[in-house]
Amino acid sequence: MMGFRRLAVLTLAAIGCAGWSVSGHGAATHRGQTVALNGPLTVPLTAPVTRAPTTSAATRAQTTGIDQLTIVARRRYDIEQYGPAVHDLLRRVAADPGLQAAVRSGSTAAIRAAVAAKFDSVWYHWHVSRLRIVRHGKVVADAGVPFVVAPSSWPLRDAHGRVLATLEISDQDVIGFVRFMHRNHGVDVVVRGVGPAHVRSSLPAALRLALPDHGQATIAGRRYHVRSFTKKALSNEPVKIWILLPV
Repeated sequence: MMGFRRLAVLTLAAIGCAGWSVSGHGAATHRGQTVALNGPLTVPLTAPVTRAPTTSAATRAQTTGIDQLTIVARRRYDIEQYGPAVHDLLRRVAADPGLQAAVRSGSTAAIRAAVAAKFDSVWYHWHVSRLRIVRHGKVVADAGVPFVVAPSSWPLRDAHGRVLATLEISDQDVIGFVRFMHRNHGVDVVVRGVGPAHVRSSLPAALRLALPDHGQATIAGRRYHVRSFTKKALSNEPVKIWILLPV
């Protein structure tokens, strides 16, 4: 029995790093619990091993955060393009008697005059960022800011229901989308369309910087998580959108 006790004491001493301590009175203590060594040995001879995570919890949370915010940005862009606000604008503008009369007249000059008469004084204050009238595939009237989210459309008909032209409205310019995401969700955004004039960002240092589609980038000495996706602007112009979240 004495040899057994000595073996148990030596064994427990060897695993002391697992949290066990051995007294000189034939007992072992683990996290405040004492186990006698006079009887059968019932203490575990191994301890569970906890592996350190390869990625910190904070980093995992940030990675999840940037992915979720990218989904939010996609949805927001779609709302600007297809949501109820722009369709309400389409219905209101299409119902304007002056515009209806101009379109039914068939006169390009009359259509342009009708748009000019109402856009700055009324429709722009309704949050119409860009408005176009398209007839037979050709733009016959165009007013508003230059770089906008892709518009939604509405048919303009005659008294018999025949489509005479199409009304296109965008209720958000690209810089408005960028500011919305930055103000409401705390991310920086870069949007690039076709040509140097169609670039917008909440982070000036990133305007012309080469950015990865996915990963991380250092901008003005600060590290950012980066995600990207593509959408459309006016006239089916492709745009690429980067979402940036500080590491």
